[in-house]
Amino acid sequence: MAIVKLHRVFRMGVTDFPDPDADLSPEEVLNHFSSLYPQLRYGKVSPGEVEGDCEVITMKPSTFKENG
Repeated sequence: MAIVKLHRVFRMGVTDFPDPDADLSPEEVLNHFSSLYPQLRYGKVSPGEVEGDCEVITMKPSTFKENG
């Protein structure tokens, strides 16, 4: 049996982003990307799913409701 280390990929919609730093938690990575993508400022991350040799972590932008 071989042990394979999965590398993380962060997905927002159909766009995949490489892991900026393997030492950061998924929430810290979300915070990092929120400086480039403001819609992630109050977003959430979902647990990772394995796809091949990658752990894909989905970043979900925040949703705002309109009053009125």
